[in-house]
Amino acid sequence: MTRRLAIVVFALVLAVACGQAQPGQSRQVVLGAIYPLSGPQAAGGKQELAGVEAALRVAHSNVKLHVIDATTPQAASAAVDTLVREYHVPAILGTYGSTLSAAASSRAEELKTVYWETGAVADPITAHRHYVFRTVATGSSLGRMAVTFTHDVLLPQYGLAAPRAVVVRVNDIYGRSVGGGEQDLAQTMGINVVDVIEYDPNAYDTSVIAARLAEDRADFLWDVSYL
Repeated sequence: MTRRLAIVVFALVLAVACGQAQPGQSRQVVLGAIYPLSGPQAAGGKQELAGVEAALRVAHSNVKLHVIDATTPQAASAAVDTLVREYHVPAILGTYGSTLSAAASSRAEELKTVYWETGAVADPITAHRHYVFRTVATGSSLGRMAVTFTHDVLLPQYGLAAPRAVVVRVNDIYGRSVGGGEQDLAQTMGINVVDVIEYDPNAYDTSVIAARLAEDRADFLWDVSYL
C-alpha cells in the first residue's frame, strides 16, 4: 500500500515540479497537508499523515509538507485558505475525516487548488469536482461490501427466508454515504432494512439505541460508526 501511495505521490510531485521549475533549476516543492492531529480523530489523522510522509520518503522526493491540524469543518476550510494564500501551495493532501474533507475539498475547489483526499470516504467529496480526487473507496462502496458479504456468505449459512437488517449510522455525511449504499443494495438483494437508526456521535444514549434494536428484532446489524 505504501509503495502504491508513493507512486501516486511521485506522479503528483512530478507534475507540480514540472509546472513550477524553470529550466536548469531544481527546487523543493511545498505541499499542504490538513489532518486532525488532536481531538477524537487524532489517532487516525496521525496514522494517515505518517503514511503520506512514508510515501514521500520511498519516492525520494524533494518535498516539504506544511501540515495544519484541523479538528472541525470550519478549521479545515480555513486551513485551505492559509495554505493557498500564505504558503502558495499548488496542492493539498488530507484529511482522514469525511466531515473535515467535505469542507476542505469544497474550499479547495473554489480556489482551484488540487486536493488529494487520502482517507475520507463520503461520496459527495469528489462528486462534480474538477480539482478534487482520491484513491480510496467511497462510502457507498463500503456499504455495498457489507451487504454483499451478508448475502453471499451469511445468508446461506442461516437459511433465512425473509432476512431483516438494521442500519445504525452516525448522522453525518460519512454515515449517510455508507448507510445509503447498504440500503440501496439490500433492497435489490431481498434483504429487508426494517430500521435506520441515526445518532449524534457527540451526544447519544446507548440504552435508547439498544432498546430500539431489540424492538426491531433484526437478523443482521450494519453499523456505521466512529470507532
